Amino acid sequence: MTDRTLEEAVRSAIRLLALRAHGRAEISSKLKKKGFDPSIIDVALAKLESLGLIDDRSFAASFVESMSRRKPEGRMKARARLLQKGLAEEMVEEMLAGYDAEAMCRAAAEKKMRTLTGPPETKLKKLETFLRNRGFDWQTIKETMDNGQWTMEN
Repeated sequence: MTDRTLEEAVRSAIRLLALRAHGRAEISSKLKKKGFDPSIIDVALAKLESLGLIDDRSFAASFVESMSRRKPEGRMKARARLLQKGLAEEMVEEMLAGYDAEAMCRAAAEKKMRTLTGPPETKLKKLETFLRNRGFDWQTIKETMDNGQWTMEN
C-alpha cells in the first residue's frame, strides 16, 4: 500500500468519523495502519481540524459525558481511558477537573444493586467488588456503601 493520496486519507478518516467521534491520535493511528505516509496523515489531520471535523477538546468532553452516563467509573480509570485515547495529559486533567466520583460511584452502585441476587451480605460484597473493579477508590466506595439507600433487607 504505497503512494496513497491525501484525498484517500481524508476520505478514510471521514468514514471513521461517520461511525463515531475520534480524537486526533486515534485517527492518526488508524490511518497509519491503513498504510498512509506520515506526511500525508499530518496534512489530512490538519485539513480535518480546519474543517472542524476533529477537535480533541470536544471529543474528550463528549467521551467523559458518555462514560459518565453509560458506564460510570472511578476518576483514575476514567483518566487512564482518556490517556489511552491519545489525549494530552493537560486536557485529560482539565476534563476531569469537575468529575464527581462520588456521584458516579452512587449511580453505578444503584444500577448494579437492581441486578444483584442472593442474601443481603452477599449482595453488598458483590457490590463492593463491582465498584472496585470500576476503578473507584476505597474511600469513595466506603462512603457510597455507608450512605446508600440500600439496607440489609434489599
